[in-house]
Amino acid sequence: MTLGLECSLCGLPVIAAYLSIVFLFCLVDARVPALSNNATSYFTIDLEDGTMTTPQLIQKYGYPVENHAATSADGYIISLTRIPASKPNRHPYPILLVHGLLGSSGDYLVIGPNNSIAYLLADRGYDVWLADMRGNRYSQKHVRLTIDSPDYWDFSWHEMGYYDMPAIIEYILHQTTARKLIYIGHSQGTTVFFVMASARPEFNDKIARMYALSPAVCLKRLRSPVSRWLIDHAYRLKELFDMFGVQQFLPHSDLTYYISGIICPMSDENNICMQIVSQTVGPNPKMVDMMAMHILTGHDPAGASVKQLLHFAQVQRSGQFRQYDYGRRNNTVRYSHWKPPAYNLSAVTAPVTIFYALNDWLVDPRDALRFARLLPNKPLVNVVEDENFNHLDFVTAKNARSLVYEPILSDLRELDEMALREIR
Repeated sequence: MTLGLECSLCGLPVIAAYLSIVFLFCLVDARVPALSNNATSYFTIDLEDGTMTTPQLIQKYGYPVENHAATSADGYIISLTRIPASKPNRHPYPILLVHGLLGSSGDYLVIGPNNSIAYLLADRGYDVWLADMRGNRYSQKHVRLTIDSPDYWDFSWHEMGYYDMPAIIEYILHQTTARKLIYIGHSQGTTVFFVMASARPEFNDKIARMYALSPAVCLKRLRSPVSRWLIDHAYRLKELFDMFGVQQFLPHSDLTYYISGIICPMSDENNICMQIVSQTVGPNPKMVDMMAMHILTGHDPAGASVKQLLHFAQVQRSGQFRQYDYGRRNNTVRYSHWKPPAYNLSAVTAPVTIFYALNDWLVDPRDALRFARLLPNKPLVNVVEDENFNHLDFVTAKNARSLVYEPILSDLRELDEMALREIR
């Protein structure tokens, strides 16, 4: 989002796009036709990629893969996928990639080898870790709760930052024996980091550098009409969800990939899905790869709690980065104050590099710059040099590698050299 309505919103296909897909599918009484294999792409990908899991996708393109899990202090079991370093000890820091709202680890793989950031890092010998946050398709286990339990879904991105991220970081550092790691997050993947860094400040010392791609912390100037409508009606939608006992929002379904092929054919670059995506994240038709967008629908939406979306709506409405608002009476019980506590961003001491986009309709450039000013240690701030670059482009655009990933890779080389000099 990141407002919670991204296409990977935090990272992901757009909430509204999927609401439309589901709604339209209900009106269509037709068999699912076989997907055409004649489609072409700018990337080295094919339609099969949308039917695979993250580990299967990594294996398909010839990379080694390991499955891991970290358990948070409140009992959630978080799935981690690792592309181990081709040459151990070549780089001092492992790298953790964290997806956005409704997204998954697959977001960092969908544009394929030689383009997706996870593969680019692996090609350079880095130890790459992909996290799947609690509640998404890969991380729906708990030490005692089942996903059928309402208690399981009683979480927001606050709990992800406060409980999950420390557990993930500790696990990776233990497995690799490294002292610090590199963190790369997109949208909600940045939100959870800054929750951790402000509420659990001791973890700042475990971060060599944090790369924030479209940081979803200040969200007041939302330009997306789709997202604004959803936020304006968020609490009415909550009443509807409560009425039907719905606590999981847009869970993963294998049918989504095939349904999108019917309603939003790749041959039509102006299909209804693309129109809604553009009205949510910002239009950038020249950098859209239709096959990559279609493959993304096989990975996202990957599921989230309703509470995650409501928390983002709260941040946007109030203009303040605070813990979840339970109402005056419940806040007093939980927080000993009628207002939810503000996250103490002055406690964030990890080195941060921000990338923001001029045509991002979810995280406005002015909000990204405002957020940068709130951090006590002045972050490095980079504007993506494409005036049409949008929120979703950070993981799907044809020029994501040249405008975002290459600068990160260059910076990582410098970090490596600095770390090696310190060791000597």
